[in-house]
Amino acid sequence: MSAKSKPVPYVLYLAVLPKYRTECMRILSDRLGDALRLFVSPAHLDSSVRTGIPESMYTTVPIKRILGNRAFVQTGHWRTALAAGTTILDLNPRSVTAWSVLLSRRLLRRRTLVWGHIHPQAGPSSSTAFLRRGMRKLADGTISYTYRDAEKAVNDIPGSTVWVAPNSLYRAEDIKPAEGCEKNSVIYVGRFAPTKKVRLLIEAFAIAVRSEPEIRLTLIGGGEELSLLKGMVARLGISEQVAFPGWIDDLSSLREYYSTAFCSASPGFAGLGLTQSLGFGVPMLVAEDEPHSPEIELEASGGVAFFQSDTPDSLAQAILSAWEKRAQAPQAHLSEYVESRYSAEAMANGLQDALQDGPTNNVKGSNGQRK
Repeated sequence: MSAKSKPVPYVLYLAVLPKYRTECMRILSDRLGDALRLFVSPAHLDSSVRTGIPESMYTTVPIKRILGNRAFVQTGHWRTALAAGTTILDLNPRSVTAWSVLLSRRLLRRRTLVWGHIHPQAGPSSSTAFLRRGMRKLADGTISYTYRDAEKAVNDIPGSTVWVAPNSLYRAEDIKPAEGCEKNSVIYVGRFAPTKKVRLLIEAFAIAVRSEPEIRLTLIGGGEELSLLKGMVARLGISEQVAFPGWIDDLSSLREYYSTAFCSASPGFAGLGLTQSLGFGVPMLVAEDEPHSPEIELEASGGVAFFQSDTPDSLAQAILSAWEKRAQAPQAHLSEYVESRYSAEAMANGLQDALQDGPTNNVKGSNGQRK
């Protein structure tokens, strides 16, 4: 058999690889070189979730939405995914492709892993939870987004093999406290969508600023509610205290904004924004009763203060309490916690260990670096 016809050792065949996975994929690609191939589509079922890693790193495969946008099929390069030594697929029951490749490789007795959320958003008692469990039973192992979910995965299927590739944003060397002289801002970074409840944050800020006029609010992001939010700010008479810098994902620019923040806020469900904020050493105010993403496990760092969900007065009081402690920001121990467990290196380690059937304890050293 010629070199060109030999199966690729490692394949990732996924719906999307968002921009925040860039550093992890760079590290993994640098380590594995031509032994690794990435296949992804331009966008997910939710078109706002798009592939954002550099185009040179992956091969595009078409995606087709089916069953009223409830499921999807990806086409192209199935032969490579089927023949690979180890293939990683989405742990997502909506992917007809993931099911098809998983079942085919099972029959061919080829090693296949699934990567994603261990349970549906509705939890392990959801009526669809059995589908994810079924995919995991068909696979040779599971890659979890978080340490807490990895424990749940092992409990779900005793004896199963589970790796952790912790959802991460930055390399360890970039996870440092955002130092700054003036700490007067509450910061929000994310989409302006109804589920993120930015309106609640604006309402709460309007209450808090009456007591402490020096407080400012920085809303970084964009989305369908941008005009509505700007109109709300104007009606409340707080335009001078609220800034809308737009979408920002450049690390150095974000660091500048976080350097003026004494806290961040998640008025809706919390996700990767929590990892980002704590990585900069900035504690976050989080709603108690929301369908948070698995990243909520970072509450163990001590950097999360909860407030009563959908209650502006409770959030306003949380803002004022954080204001009283503003001299403590940034908190170096929060950055250290994220650096040691949620760096791009730690995420790449988990994927590499899974691909190469290595140890399931994938955090190596204090910053995720390989020894």
